[in-house]
Amino acid sequence: MRGVVGLLLAWTVAVLSAQPLMDDFFGGFDSQHGWSWGVPRNAPANTHDPARVGFTAEHLQITAQAGTLYQGVNSIRNLPSVSVPALRGVWVLETRVRLTRGGASGGYIQAGLVAFRDADNYFNLHLVYLPDQNYALSVSGGHEQAGVYGWAGLSGAVWSPSAGDTVRLMVRYEPDTGRVRVFYDREDGMHWREFTGSPRPLSDFPALQAVAQSGGQIGLYVDLGGGGGSPAPVATFDYLHILSDYHPADVNCDGIVDDADLLQVLFAFGVQRCNHPADINGDGTVDDADLLQVLFSFGAR
Repeated sequence: MRGVVGLLLAWTVAVLSAQPLMDDFFGGFDSQHGWSWGVPRNAPANTHDPARVGFTAEHLQITAQAGTLYQGVNSIRNLPSVSVPALRGVWVLETRVRLTRGGASGGYIQAGLVAFRDADNYFNLHLVYLPDQNYALSVSGGHEQAGVYGWAGLSGAVWSPSAGDTVRLMVRYEPDTGRVRVFYDREDGMHWREFTGSPRPLSDFPALQAVAQSGGQIGLYVDLGGGGGSPAPVATFDYLHILSDYHPADVNCDGIVDDADLLQVLFAFGVQRCNHPADINGDGTVDDADLLQVLFSFGAR
C-alpha cells in the first residue's frame, strides 16, 4: 500500500507540472489537435474509410476491416493519430477502449494505442481476443523496428468477455529511472494493474523511444489480426490523453512557443472553460493574462 501511495503522489506532482493533450471525442475530433489519417509507408497512405468510422455524443467508433501494420504488410485502415514533438519529463499516453468481437474469428483481434514514426516502426498496446483460449480477453503489446515485428514482452490477466470488454491502457515514462511502466484497468474495482514485464528500459522499445526522443504520431487502431467474419469487430474509444512536460505557453504542444501559440490564444480569446489549452494560467478564462504568458515566453522550448 505504501508503494502505491508513493506512486500516486509522484504521479500527482507530474500531472500538476505537465501540459496535457486531451480529446474526449464529443461528437467528433477536437480540431485544435490536428488529427490525421496518414501513416507513412502504409498503402494506402491515407487510411481513412469514412464508412467504417463514426462518432457518438462521447465516443469514437471504428469498425474493423482487413488491413494491418504487421511485419511489413502495411495495409492498416482507419488509424487516426495526432502529431507530437519530443516528449519531455514524465510523460503519459492513455486511452479507454471497448472492443466487441462480433462474428470475427481466426485471429488475434485487437484494439488500442499505437505510437509510430511510420508503418515499419511502431509500438502498440492493446486489448486482444485470444483465439487459442476460446476468445478470452487479455492485454498485450508489440513493436516493430525496420519492418521486423516482435512481441513486446508485456502481458496481463486473461478473462472472459462476459466479465467486461473494456479497459483503460496507459504507458508512463519515468525519467529518473529511464524506464517505461505499463498499466491496464479492467474497471472491475481493482483499478490500475501493472503489466507483467513492466517496468522496462525505454530502449527495449526502439520505435517508442524514437517517438519520445524525436517526435512522431500517437494514434488509436483496431486490427483483425488475420481473422475475419461478420459482423465485424467494433472498437469504441472514450478518449486519448497525452501528457508531457511542455512549456505552459506552448499551447499547441509542438515543442516551441511561437506565432502558432499566439494565434491559439487570440482565436480563443474570451472563452470561459475549464482546462482549455489556451487558458495558460488556469483561471477559467482565456484573456490578456494568457496572451502575456505567450509573449513573455516567445521562443521558449
